[in-house]
Amino acid sequence: MSEPVYNSIQELLDQLKTGCGHTFNELDVNHRLTGEARNDKGALGKIVEEGVFHYSVNSRPEADFANLGVELKTTGYNKTRNGLSFKERLPLNTFNYQKVENQKFEDSDMWHKCQQLLIALYEYLDGKTYGEMTLDSGFYHTFTPADIEVIKSDYNLLQNKIKSGKANTISQRDTNYLEACTAGAGHGKVDSAATAHYGVDLKPRKFALKPAYMTGVLRRLFSNGEIESVVDYEELKTKTIEEVITDRMSYYVGKDEDYFKNLIAGEEEPKNRFERYAAKMLGIKGIINDADEFVKANIICKTIRVEENGNIEQNMSFPAFSFLDVANQEWEDSDFREMMINRKFMFVIFKKINGKYQFSKVKFWSIPEEILDNDGRKVFEKLKAVLLSGNIVRGFKTDKNGKTTRLNNFPKSASNPYIHIRPHGLTGADTNPLPVPDKLTGVTEYTKQCFWLKKSYIIEIINE
Repeated sequence: MSEPVYNSIQELLDQLKTGCGHTFNELDVNHRLTGEARNDKGALGKIVEEGVFHYSVNSRPEADFANLGVELKTTGYNKTRNGLSFKERLPLNTFNYQKVENQKFEDSDMWHKCQQLLIALYEYLDGKTYGEMTLDSGFYHTFTPADIEVIKSDYNLLQNKIKSGKANTISQRDTNYLEACTAGAGHGKVDSAATAHYGVDLKPRKFALKPAYMTGVLRRLFSNGEIESVVDYEELKTKTIEEVITDRMSYYVGKDEDYFKNLIAGEEEPKNRFERYAAKMLGIKGIINDADEFVKANIICKTIRVEENGNIEQNMSFPAFSFLDVANQEWEDSDFREMMINRKFMFVIFKKINGKYQFSKVKFWSIPEEILDNDGRKVFEKLKAVLLSGNIVRGFKTDKNGKTTRLNNFPKSASNPYIHIRPHGLTGADTNPLPVPDKLTGVTEYTKQCFWLKKSYIIEIINE
């Protein structure tokens, strides 16, 4: 029996709808989710190919629907209080070091295969197997001209690393939208062909679209309101996102608070006035971190005020983590590592001079992998050990007003030069459940905690 041929994008979308509302178990015509394979996430794309579009799984280099140049991808999303978000990156195709070195972006296997995507979606649901999850929707995706320029810049950066003999330094943190993520079951694996050719151990990799980029795509697709952009297509032809922003903000170097207060005149005095100053420099009406490029590239704007003595007031916090998740995760796949390896910070730095804060500079920064995978790992693994042992509370302290607080065994600031654990809850009653009860007190919940970067490290970063 010949395989069906789809002659238009609309036919593809109509066919995809026939599978929506069905679980993957119902669509699994070749029984891929049985026995030990029942939690094989990699089988879901094959199930959609076979059970919805009725064609055989193949490894052809061209797009799945070659006559239309459309590649089919199946991926899951999460529902959060901020809307829909992608849980994981979207793999595209194999990263062949030698081909990437020699192929221009426009002629690359990756771009030839993946410039048009049909994306089938399902929602991740805790407590359910993949077979019990439901294919619920999908959409056709092409890249905007601005997106293409960023992705091309990402590709060229990866290509230049290979050409300059630095292929072994490729990192997920190098790029904005497109990444060369490690592939395979183990982080210690090597790409034997590439290793032999280049004479240095190289990891097997895949091209992928970063989770933040895909979240931005979903947000734009389902948004009813205006989504602001910081840069435009023409600017991205000659500059990176970071270069456009740095050049634009350079005009304001040395401007003080009196100047910026005039810029936001008429607005209600905001608590986060320094963020409003930064937004004005970029021409953004709303929140910087909600701008299209910031979401897609996972850039987080942080304003930093440096006092006249060179100090800053606070350490930098991250979202509260789940004690249960930490207890059940390995470092390489932990939420904290995934967040930090893919996140880029834009530090907007104001320095106090003669009693007034002045805009000093903007600095883009990502945590070095050697720090993350050494010091970050140590903090994570000590935290996990404390949680699993039940030795959370180590004693109590009573202040001069008679208020008693609990002392815990989580990694403290003095134990690590970069990262530590501190409370995140508004009060002691703002808690998360523990994986095992605390041995000393018997409590099954504890005050929310989060990872923090030490302010001494932040000072070091901004002074580099």
